[in-house]
Amino acid sequence: MFDETEAVVEAELEPHEPSPGEVEARSRVRSEATGMTHHQAVAALERVRADVGEVADAGPPLRAALAEWHRITELLAGHGGPYSCEADPYAQGQLTARHRSAPAEG
Repeated sequence: MFDETEAVVEAELEPHEPSPGEVEARSRVRSEATGMTHHQAVAALERVRADVGEVADAGPPLRAALAEWHRITELLAGHGGPYSCEADPYAQGQLTARHRSAPAEG
């Protein structure tokens, strides 16, 4: 990975309150990645990288999508099976945290 891209990916994966655009981008990537093998996810990551151009100039949603593809390819490299959001501890942790922080309806 290019140094600039790696720095952006690392920054995106740091804990922070994501914007609605970032949340949507990550959700879209997870949906698209469902059922993909490692090789398919790597190909998708490469397509996104090619579309991004200058990573530092990309908006937060595009950087979030790039970081999510990178994270999923890393997960699948050690996992071996197809991607599933339900089997992704990082994604499940985010969903749990969002659910806990949502205001109670009443």
